[in-house]
Amino acid sequence: MTRTRWIFILLIAMLVLPLAVSAQVVTPNDDTPIDPNANISFPPPIYTLRGRVQIFGSANLPNMTNHFLEFRPVVNRPNALNNSAWTPASLPATTPVSNNVLATWDTTMIADGLYELRLTINVRGQAPTYFVVSPLRVENTTNPFLQANPQLVITPTPAQPVVQPAVPTVTPQPVVTGPTATAIIDANVRAGDDVAYQAIGFLLNGQSASILGVSSTGTGWYFIELANGRRGFISPQVVRVSGDTANLARITPPPFPVPPTATPIPVSGNLAASLPDLTPDNPTCNVPFQVLINITNNGTGNTLGSATVLFQDFYNGVLQSSFFRTVPPLAPGQNFVVGSDNWVIATNPNKVHEIRVTIDPEGLVAEQNENDNVYSVLYTLQQGTCP
Repeated sequence: MTRTRWIFILLIAMLVLPLAVSAQVVTPNDDTPIDPNANISFPPPIYTLRGRVQIFGSANLPNMTNHFLEFRPVVNRPNALNNSAWTPASLPATTPVSNNVLATWDTTMIADGLYELRLTINVRGQAPTYFVVSPLRVENTTNPFLQANPQLVITPTPAQPVVQPAVPTVTPQPVVTGPTATAIIDANVRAGDDVAYQAIGFLLNGQSASILGVSSTGTGWYFIELANGRRGFISPQVVRVSGDTANLARITPPPFPVPPTATPIPVSGNLAASLPDLTPDNPTCNVPFQVLINITNNGTGNTLGSATVLFQDFYNGVLQSSFFRTVPPLAPGQNFVVGSDNWVIATNPNKVHEIRVTIDPEGLVAEQNENDNVYSVLYTLQQGTCP
């Protein structure tokens, strides 16, 4: 087959492939005016994503309580309903965004394929507002026959003599040999060892940083160095630590920040919960099961903002799997059930595991009692088909 014919076939493939996979879908529908205060402006539909991608748009509705991003696989079957669960791509944020970065999506944490991305905006006293972009192609393993977001016009170039490229000088990268902290959820890195300090950076779920020390105040917060060289403190509740931490340096945080003078808001709400409920009581390895927890505001006033709820599975103190959910603001006596219908644990069968649920792990929601936010239950993971 001639070279010209191969180029023609590749051009046809690049034109047809995205259209054959799925039609362009944006919610609201294309004939509905897009709300300038509730939308994803980048990436557009039929776009290829790699690595960590900044998602642009707006989340700036009146009485907004928070906003966050979620994703799920695209169903590539005619007339089929997509019943897949939405997976968080970012932690809930309360700061309004207007035509700027909503969050950064780390696509290296998921398998290559077609996905839809949803912006959820929670508004006090109203149903959530959604905006969906679909399909988006995640392709961290490059297809050798296609380009990411290719131009469909190829300009021929005259033949050039073959020149052997010079061998570049490679600077060896330093090898990290000390202890490291790996984020188990998207987490802030702060100037000091408390959420009252300013955030100076962040670690996304799965990213790691070198541990240089631990706070001298006894809070347990680690002093870490990010990839860009910035240094700060991170809570031990949001990281998994590897390596020897026995001889870490004791780092004294800066003076505690003095809050601006303002009329204090009385804290009268408090989040508490029942023990996590499993169905079945002893899940089977690599088989989806249900885990639910009933969270109640047992205080005398409303809770001030939405709270993140972190679900973790441990075996012998080592994290096996995790996910998080969001609880909206609750009135006194109001309850809210969160969890998952399809959690899968695929490691260490025939062992006793611990499911630990932490309400508001970063302490972002003020409560009357901050010491009743962790609940756990033990179970034995059945063998099933796991090796």
